[in-house]
Amino acid sequence: MRFQEMSPFPVIDCHVHVFPDGLAQAVRKWFSENAWEFHEEGSQEELLFKLFRMGLKGAILLPYAHKPGISDTLNEFVAHLTRRFPRAVGFAAIHQGDRDIKGTLRKAFAALGLKGIKIHCHVQRVAPDARELDPIYEEAVNWDVPVLIHAGKEPYVPAYGYDVRQITGARRVENVLRRYGSLKLIVPHLGFDETEEFCRLLDRFPNLYLDTTMMLAKFFPVEVRRELLSSYADRILYGTDYPHIPYEVERELLNLLEMGLREGELELILHKNATRLFPGSFTQCPKSSYEREGLEPPKRLA
Repeated sequence: MRFQEMSPFPVIDCHVHVFPDGLAQAVRKWFSENAWEFHEEGSQEELLFKLFRMGLKGAILLPYAHKPGISDTLNEFVAHLTRRFPRAVGFAAIHQGDRDIKGTLRKAFAALGLKGIKIHCHVQRVAPDARELDPIYEEAVNWDVPVLIHAGKEPYVPAYGYDVRQITGARRVENVLRRYGSLKLIVPHLGFDETEEFCRLLDRFPNLYLDTTMMLAKFFPVEVRRELLSSYADRILYGTDYPHIPYEVERELLNLLEMGLREGELELILHKNATRLFPGSFTQCPKSSYEREGLEPPKRLA
């Protein structure tokens, strides 16, 4: 089904994961052994091509560095994908243990054209308010780019080898926002088990956003109130976690559309908030560069 057939408004997916294919297979294997099976298979370009062929208006591409020393490689890969897919916005990976954090981010923004930073506290074993992340936040403020940080306590996976809930949560995110008032911060999964606490932070910190990733798909035993989405529609971004999901990518959108939000609220969540954060990024050719350059799509999707 095409997104235009489902939604009265354009759809921008603000949470799409990308890794070089070898690392992507390792991530898939880890999830398969410790969490759930991914619904989709294919190379990174095949998977993105499918999204854009379905009529997605735009996507934010998110890598993350599970160890020091790989951020440059990940960022170059993301930049390659943004060249192949004109309506994709790339975020930079960075690890708190990288030797030259500021130099790596400077290259990501100035040379590679990336437009944000992705941090995964669970994977990187770092609290959002840890001082090791200060150089990253400082560069985000200097370059006026948002940080999408998995800083909520859930979903908790025992295979991480430690209790991630001890180093994450709304209180720790509040500490960051107090230190960096102009920092644009995006917390995914609607804060999961602390949605109400994160919404109270939205009331106090105008540069904080939440995304819907996996919270509307009814996969986790979580109920998202329509009133909450309605009240904070101007601070919520639509996202899916594609392709790291155990169901069809359309599921989250269909459930959102069934919640009975007003048209203006839906429009904000599905695309207006993203276009405000990234002005001019989603107005280029709607086709992937496979079509734009007259190339054949990947054989698996031809």
